[in-house]
Amino acid sequence: MQLGEDESLQLNAKIVLFAIGAGALSSLLAISLVTGSGLALILAYLAPFPLFLVGLGNGGKPAAIAAFSGIVFAILFGGPLSGSAFAVMNTFPCWLAIRLALTSRTVDGREEWFPIGNILVTFAGYGSALFLMALLFLLTPSDSLVDMVRGFLSAVIDTVAASLPVKQKEIFVNQMTHFFPAMVLVSWMLMTCINAVLAQGVLAKSGKALRPRPNYGDMTLPDFASWAFIACASVTVLADGDLEYIARNLTIVMALPFLALGLCVVHKLVRMTRFSGALLAAFYLLLLLSIWVALPVIGLGLIEQWIGLRKKILALTPSQEND
Repeated sequence: MQLGEDESLQLNAKIVLFAIGAGALSSLLAISLVTGSGLALILAYLAPFPLFLVGLGNGGKPAAIAAFSGIVFAILFGGPLSGSAFAVMNTFPCWLAIRLALTSRTVDGREEWFPIGNILVTFAGYGSALFLMALLFLLTPSDSLVDMVRGFLSAVIDTVAASLPVKQKEIFVNQMTHFFPAMVLVSWMLMTCINAVLAQGVLAKSGKALRPRPNYGDMTLPDFASWAFIACASVTVLADGDLEYIARNLTIVMALPFLALGLCVVHKLVRMTRFSGALLAAFYLLLLLSIWVALPVIGLGLIEQWIGLRKKILALTPSQEND
């Protein structure tokens, strides 16, 4: 297995300057969040894009240069705390994803690339580890985790929506408290993955991608992913208190790869119909309107992991093209 980019890739001044500039741009986008505007939130979500553009187009070494320069600029612009947050939430996961994405091996004369499903599971594991490490620093023996999250959300809502009636604030905070850590982590995972896919698409279209465009419809997950998901879900059912709260949020984080796998199955099934485009549009509209639609899709992902639904569908329709 060849780890990272081809060793024959050479660094030159142009690539180094591009990497440094991309790191600076990424840090600026991320730090714009401190302004508190709605536009800044969108810009912050785009922070990983320059890093992926450098790494997926030029290799792991330029990606490391971009990551390092981004951390330096984040410290200069926002101080050590901003630099640390930028490193944890952007540079390290992006660099890791780039190294994994550019890993390949040759089998029977055919080049096999590191599976994108494994990268998604790596993100879920990284996000879960961040959550657990944050608990070590933030959780105190005197307060329960639920009370701590509720207090944090109450302080935030009192600041950003001070004019909201007290009753509505309480309802909002109580609803958000149950899943707030998972919502933050899943949002981060989704936007990081979207930035990676966008960067890979731009590079592939311009002929500068080091890795061929993956067939996302053929995504697979490692076997241990389903057991990790089931273990978290089981603890959620059996435990109570802080342990139940932690397991519940980790279950949601670990469910994201199976949501992606379930969507692959949905695409495969819908492509068997005559109006696939309209059906997919209606499906994604329902998914945006109600998070409950995601539950059966996650179930489909689990079933696909265990019995291989897509292979059975292909066996029924041998002439059907892959997504």
